[in-house]
Formats: sequence, structure tokens, C-alpha cells
Amino acid sequence: MTNQLATYVHLLTSKFFLSMHYLVPIDFSDNSLKALDFALALATSKADRVTLLHVVETHYDFASKVEFFTKQQLQEGKKRGRELLASHGDSPISMKFRLVEGNPALQITQLAAKQKADLIVMGTKGASGITKTLIGTVAVRIIRESPCPVLVVPAAAFKTNLKQFVLGLGFADHEPPLLNWVATQIKKWKGQLQVVHVRSSEKQLFKQELLELGMKYHLSKKYPSLKPEFLALSGGRPTETLRTHMQSKPGILVMCHAQQGFLEELFTKSDSIQMAFHTEVPLLVLR
Repeated sequence: MTNQLATYVHLLTSKFFLSMHYLVPIDFSDNSLKALDFALALATSKADRVTLLHVVETHYDFASKVEFFTKQQLQEGKKRGRELLASHGDSPISMKFRLVEGNPALQITQLAAKQKADLIVMGTKGASGITKTLIGTVAVRIIRESPCPVLVVPAAAFKTNLKQFVLGLGFADHEPPLLNWVATQIKKWKGQLQVVHVRSSEKQLFKQELLELGMKYHLSKKYPSLKPEFLALSGGRPTETLRTHMQSKPGILVMCHAQQGFLEELFTKSDSIQMAFHTEVPLLVLR
């Protein structure tokens, strides 16, 4: 391979690996538009692209009024989609609008898989999403079934803390590949990474300290340019401990989907935890 060809291949592959495809479900509510703002704030490269997806939910009723209502929704969605694209006409990021009919969670996850999306960025539903149990809703179904990571943006989240990422780790075997993904993306986003381990108890403290020392060494050797910070916290429930920590260090909370118990606690336990995570803290769930 000639030097010129090698340089060309390097440029092509560099562009490929640096580009990101963001999928943003849009229902034109303030919360979904906030999610779009987050996606555009994260899209720092001109090679990045954003796909806006509006799903008109299918109603299994053959009455003519329902059919007419669905057609109205499709026409309105198409119109508002064109207007939304036009309002971002000066953005350097490539944006496209898709309009489909069907089950929202299914359509979102299927399109993410078909178009090989790198990240789904979606808003919560606001007050109804805060006061009701979220397990089983569209947001959590997408988290569970998505082929890629999902960033959930609460109604009161602010873009000002997009550079700080707090990753909760439990020293599990499934975590290293996810840590690699996070490190790569945070470097692209020019962010800072803090890795947090929550000690659920003081039992086997020496063993936990050895694991923490090993993680510190691993982080410093594998990601020297990122300079990740490692922090060990003591507390009871991981959610309660992280809730307190995120109040003092605002940013994006990052967690692994495989932590099923933690996910369910996060979404189903006390109102104070729901309020903390779903009105203030964006949540990046890794796959």
C-alpha cells in the first residue's frame, strides 16, 4: 500500500469511527425537544448526524373516526417535522425526519437497529412520568430492548453539565467493553469521567479496597489521556448514595443495563429517588 493510499484509508476510517448517529424520538413536546437539544449539544463533529423519529401510535379500532384521526395525526406530524427541520436549518449537523405508524417502543428500537444508531436520546414525559411507576412504560421498554445505549433526558435537566460523566461500576465481568465505549465517547465529547464504586456494606472491606486499587491502576494505564477520576463511596442503597453524590457533582449519570436490580430500584422505589433522577439528572444507560 502506498503512503498516499494509506493516508486516504486512515482518513476514511478515522471519520467513520469518530462520527455518531443519534436517534431522537420526537413527539413535539417540550421534553422531546429538550432531548433534541442534548443530542445537538453532543454532536460535535460535522460527520455526526441526527435522525428525528415521530411515531403515530396505532389504534386497533376499525371505526372510521379512528382512521380519520390517525390520518390527521400523520399529516400533522409530517407538517411539524418539516417545520422542526426548517428551524434548525443553520445547524452544521445533518438532520433527517422520519414519520412512522405503529407501537412507539417497537418502532424506535427497530429503526435504531436498522440504521445502526449509536445513541438514542429521548425525553421523559414530565409530571406523569415522575408520579407513576416507570417500569413497563415506553422509556423503560426502550432501555431494555434497545440495540444501542440510551440517554434519558429528564424535564428539568440542563445542558450546562454535559461535560461531566459519572459512571457507576460494580466490578462485574460485563463492564470492561462498556467502559471502553464510555471512554471513547467521552474523549470525543471532550468530557470528564468520574468512575464511582458504591460499597453496599463494610463487609470484606479489605477485598473491596484491593478491587478499587486495581480499578484505579487499570483506569490510569488504559486511559491515560482521559485522566479518569476514581471515587469509592460508602452507603446503603446504591441509588440513594448516587443521588446524594449527583447533587454535589451535577452531570450525566452512566450505568450498565445488566444491573437489573439497580435499574428496577432506580425506577420503582421511593418518590425522592424518582424525583432526583427524573427531574434533574440525565441518565445514560449502556448496552
